[in-house]
Amino acid sequence: MELDHHHQVDHPSDDVLIQNSGQVEEIHSLPTTPQAVRIVEVVEEVDHSFELNTELLEQILLNPKVADKKVAVIGVAGAYRKGKSFLLNFFLRYLTWRSKADKNSQWMSPNSPLSGFSWRGGSERDTNGILIWSEPFLMKDKNGEEIAVLLMDTQGAFDSQSTVKDCATIFALSTMISSVQ
Repeated sequence: MELDHHHQVDHPSDDVLIQNSGQVEEIHSLPTTPQAVRIVEVVEEVDHSFELNTELLEQILLNPKVADKKVAVIGVAGAYRKGKSFLLNFFLRYLTWRSKADKNSQWMSPNSPLSGFSWRGGSERDTNGILIWSEPFLMKDKNGEEIAVLLMDTQGAFDSQSTVKDCATIFALSTMISSVQ
């Protein structure tokens, strides 16, 4: 497995990549509003290698709000087009509701759209590489200690564009990163 480190320089192709509503955009730092950001990218055009964006991870994990806290990563991995991103959006909705002061509202409100990680119907894959939510959720664990919770989405396995090596590598990386397998 080859894992390249992604370094930010002044070249447009080396900017941080984010995924929002199915579109990939280039940015220079974390977005001001929370959204899914790509931390591992499959470089299909070259040799199916992987690029790890260490700078983006540092911006998220070394943020003073979370730098000295334990981190729990909730990730979903599996076959493509099976609802991984859709499921993560329910987790996102719940964690967002838990972090707000108004606990009288309902987190499953039928009026609030299911948004966050990009998802759609169809037969083509939507997620490429490994994405995490750009803003960790601060929660208390069962011992009352404050921890940072990250949501992680992964590219689905067994699609027509990925090699067996791609699928195995994405699955292995997501399993190693996740707090619970």
